[in-house]
Parts: sequence; C-alpha cells; structure tokens
Amino acid sequence: MQYCYTRLSLILLLSWNITICSAQSKSIDSIITPSSLKEMVQQLSADSFQGRLTGTVHASRAALYISSAFERAGALPIAGNDGYIMPFTIDDKATAFNVVAALPGRSKAGELVIFSAHYDHIGTKDHTIPYHVPERGKPEKEDKIYNGANDNASGISGLIHLARYFAQVPGRERTIIFIAFSGEEEGLLGSKHLAEAFDPKVVTAMVNMDMIGRPISEDNKYPYITGEEQSNLQALLNKRLYELAPEYGERYFRPDRFRQESLYARSDNYPFAKRGIIAHTIITSSPVDKYYHSLNDEWETLDYPFLAEVVKAIALATTGLATGLDKPEK
Repeated sequence: MQYCYTRLSLILLLSWNITICSAQSKSIDSIITPSSLKEMVQQLSADSFQGRLTGTVHASRAALYISSAFERAGALPIAGNDGYIMPFTIDDKATAFNVVAALPGRSKAGELVIFSAHYDHIGTKDHTIPYHVPERGKPEKEDKIYNGANDNASGISGLIHLARYFAQVPGRERTIIFIAFSGEEEGLLGSKHLAEAFDPKVVTAMVNMDMIGRPISEDNKYPYITGEEQSNLQALLNKRLYELAPEYGERYFRPDRFRQESLYARSDNYPFAKRGIIAHTIITSSPVDKYYHSLNDEWETLDYPFLAEVVKAIALATTGLATGLDKPEK
C-alpha cells in the first residue's frame, strides 16, 4: 500500500501532457445530466450485481465496472496497482477491492484533493451483513436483492461524473484522487485500509458522498455536511458555489440535521478524519429514510433531476479546491 502511494506523484506527472491534450472544454450541464446519472445508477443497482456485498464475485464485477467508467472519464490509474484496482484482505481470507483513479495537478501537484463514495451494499436476504435495520419498505414477496440504488450507487454515479467534469476543467492545479470504497457497510473496511496510505500533510480535503439521490423531503432539498463543525469546509463550499452559481443561494450546503445518528463517524470520511485530514461526507437523504437498507432501494425511487443539481453543485463548489484558490482549515 505504501508503495502505491510513494509512486503517486511520478505517474501523475508523467501523464499530465496526455490528459491536457485530450481534454476539451464542455459545459457542466452537458457533462452532468439526469439521464447519464440515472444510467449509471441503473447499471450499479441492477439485480445482476446481487447487492454488491463486499468480498463476493458480484462486488468484484462492480469494481471492474467502476474501473472502466473511470477510464472513460479520462482519469488515470495509479502506479503499483492492477489498473485502477487496489485489493485488500478482510477477515484474513476474503479479498475486496477499492477502486482508485487520479487527475494530475500542475503547480500544486503534490497537494491532493480526494473525492470518494462507497460502492458496496448489503447483498441479498440469503447472503447479507450480520446486522442491518428492519425492513421499512414494502418489497414484493419474491424480492431478495438489496439493490442499494441510493446507498450508494447514487454516490458512485456522482463520483464518476465529478471525474468527467474535472477532466475538462482548465486550471486544475492540485491533484485530484477519486476513490470508490468497498467494505463500508461492514465497518468502513476499505477506507480504514486506504487511509493509511496517505500522508495527511499533503491532503487538502476529502469530500465523500453517500446517499445523494433522494432529498430528505419535498420541503428540504438541501445537501448537508456531516461534522461541519470540524472545519470551515462547509463555509468555503457555500461561498464558492454562490460566487459561481448564485441561483443555488448562499446556504445550499446545510449543517447535519441528524447529529444523534453520528453520521460523521459512520461513513468513509472518518478514517481519514481520524488521521488529521479535513474529511466530510455530503448526504441528502435522511438516515431513517424508509428505503435505507430496504429491498425497495431501487433505481426507480431516486430523483434524478435533484441528483444532477446536487452533483453539479458539488462540482462547482469544489472548483476552488481543484484550482488551488481554496484551502479549508480546522
């Protein structure tokens, strides 16, 4: 793992000219669309992936799908890995796979910005994690697959679209790392493993996405940031977003409304935060959403125009992180 990290700067610098030459300027509305987000959610939450349970062949197939999506987006693999795949062992027997890609920076290439989301879910009724919440939905009797459309095919779709967007952004000075984690549902296994590979001193910020495909309610369609009191990242994102797209308002990213649920410590930002990195998760859904860990968490339940607005807002709000203009502080 450490070997992969120490080789990071070399592969990114060597690949920079290729990336710049292939990038073409496109509007954000043509890159991040409801239909393209929907297509990716449909693919990842399909029955054929059998709920993407960590350590299964179905999760491995999902990792390969994400690898191909990163490649098509224009993001690069990191030296020392098997392409975009970074394996790790769970329970000293099963192998799981994080998927890692990068876009190299220029004047601040040694400073990293991390975007992430987890792609695993909880499998099927016959093969699932030891504990999950009681069924809140009303699934069909024959339905046995926890498809995980909002949790977290929505976040992965957002992650791939951010890679597509930032591959086209001129003036990208910091290096951007994109990580699709496995093992989140079993206790943040993939992020705990990978967090050790990063030197906290070179990571400017980490923005994780989890359950971003449905709003809390029709009256509350604002993303919230977990652990917002731990840094000024929320304020920086709102300021940059309002500057670039004032139609979102001055307070688009809201504080965590569900602190009693300890969400800051329950997603893949947390192992990085424990190492001293400014790392937060953006969520749009309630943690007691009726579809959470439900057999009914299907692609049809997501609001794709809403998802598109959220991902575009994240892209614009984090532009200053990529260009080197913004640097959050604790």
